Amino acid sequence: MSTQQSYPLNSFDVYLLRSWLVEIAVPWLLYGINAMLLLFLSYILLSQQNHPTKPQLILLILVVFMLILSTACVTLETQFTLEQLPFLSEGLTDAKFDYIVHKSAHIRIALGVLGRTNYIIGDGIVVWRAWIMFPYNQLVKNILILCMLASFVGTFADAGLAAASFQRLQLGSTTNDLIMAIPLLVTNIIATGLNGYKAYLHNKDIREHLSQCDTHVTKAQKILLLLVESGMVYCGIWIATICVLAAANEAKVELTLAYLIFFTSLPFLSALYPILIILLVALERSKEDIRSMNEMSLSQSIRFASAQPAASQSESQREPRLSFNTSISE
Repeated sequence: MSTQQSYPLNSFDVYLLRSWLVEIAVPWLLYGINAMLLLFLSYILLSQQNHPTKPQLILLILVVFMLILSTACVTLETQFTLEQLPFLSEGLTDAKFDYIVHKSAHIRIALGVLGRTNYIIGDGIVVWRAWIMFPYNQLVKNILILCMLASFVGTFADAGLAAASFQRLQLGSTTNDLIMAIPLLVTNIIATGLNGYKAYLHNKDIREHLSQCDTHVTKAQKILLLLVESGMVYCGIWIATICVLAAANEAKVELTLAYLIFFTSLPFLSALYPILIILLVALERSKEDIRSMNEMSLSQSIRFASAQPAASQSESQREPRLSFNTSISE
């Protein structure tokens, strides 16, 4: 019979358990949403009447790859949390302690690289959408290339600094995280601004050329507006992240937990953002296609209905003539 006694958890242990619960619950929740939306998106793209275009297939492959990275992230997050559980037990040896610390550091390094790869792919999709809006504007292309390079350098410089900190068994500085967050935010702001400018130009052209017509919002206008609104939401997420990073130096429990929530969620939010955009655009196009098919079938029904009375009238005109001829022959 074991003589080991269990003691009540102190406040720090309770905080650790709460943090670990957040580290597991939030990633798995967002991962489940990502997987469900990706399955729905694949069904919509592959079941439409026309075959998916090459850009649609490339985007689908990219979001599938992002989901694979998210799968690795959520698995490593769970493993990292499970590795921390022995810290709550009594009688932890120094050798076991060093083993857990070094293994946890390696897991954190892998998580940093995988998560930051998701950020770069997500930003690449955003930049590509702004790129195709201005196919002949070299200035816009140069700006987007510089933004993408800054995001790439800042993100992986932060990954290298974080890896070095974990190798030294030190907590990474939030200043290093800002090296990543600020270029990503600037890139998204510029890409969203370009989409908004394109939406303004498109709306202006529609009003100038169709000012005498009773125009409604076109499919292109809806898609451009969708890109702008979603881009603003995503920029808001990065602004909130920067605010949390700037405030995390206070080392308060609430801010530390908020920092933890943001940085466990960001890789999955980065994967969720392009999936939502592609899905909403595909749904908007499907809705427009269904509306066009309904209008076409309605016009065909009207033509068929108008042709029927004409045919009946011609038949009625032939019937008296037939009876008259019959009476003469008799």
